[in-house]
Amino acid sequence: MKTIPRVLLFLLPLWSVAHADVWVGKSDVTFKGYSTLHDFEGTVTAVPLQVTVEDGAGGRLVSATSAVEVQRMNTRNEDRDENMWKMFNTAVFKLIKITVDDVPEAAVRPAGDMPGRMPVALTMAGTTGKVVAEVTGLRESKEQVSFDLAFPVSLKAFKLTPPSTLAGLIKVKDTVDVKVHVTLGRAKS
Repeated sequence: MKTIPRVLLFLLPLWSVAHADVWVGKSDVTFKGYSTLHDFEGTVTAVPLQVTVEDGAGGRLVSATSAVEVQRMNTRNEDRDENMWKMFNTAVFKLIKITVDDVPEAAVRPAGDMPGRMPVALTMAGTTGKVVAEVTGLRESKEQVSFDLAFPVSLKAFKLTPPSTLAGLIKVKDTVDVKVHVTLGRAKS
């Protein structure tokens, strides 16, 4: 008799994983940088990602993983792109890794005019740090979800030295504003 409850306790975590809601899709990223000469924008599109929503002790929890290939980041200026890729040390660090770990779904959801909040761990050029993204524009159905994220990134917080040109006369400022549009569909079992 005691064996059956132990077996059930062993299988319970497997049952939970098997019944998690898994969503897969892509994100389109826009980033805006600022310099002492002029502002600039860049993009990276169709970044794959996976989101899992499962029951936790205090309610439903959201987790996600994704990675951006640094050399897919494009500002439509070859010299600026080369300097940006050099800043990220793409010879060694080819990806920016993104993770979200067990964030309460209730905190992520916008409420009225108030955006949701999603803590996001970023790993850039070997340094991991956290940013808090505002979640807006949530649109959902039974099979599809889309939403927008916005957050600032401090280059210095990730030990990145902003590029400069003309003997340091033109410098990229520390903060880059990032906007992400996420589109997900329910994964087929």
